[in-house]
Amino acid sequence: MSKKEIIKKIREITGCSEEKAEIIFKRGVEDENIIVRINWEWVMNRVIIAAIVATGLWALWRHI
Repeated sequence: MSKKEIIKKIREITGCSEEKAEIIFKRGVEDENIIVRINWEWVMNRVIIAAIVATGLWALWRHI
């Protein structure tokens, strides 16, 4: 889940304000109740897209 999704879930469950949910989220991260990890699927998708675009540009350059 993203940070925004977690804060939205906190707001739904507790009924608190956006600022209070942000504080709860930060405290959860500091106390290691919420573990922050890199979304490797998103990163790899962007790397693949960049490789495809670079290959396409290279092919166009070679064709000209």
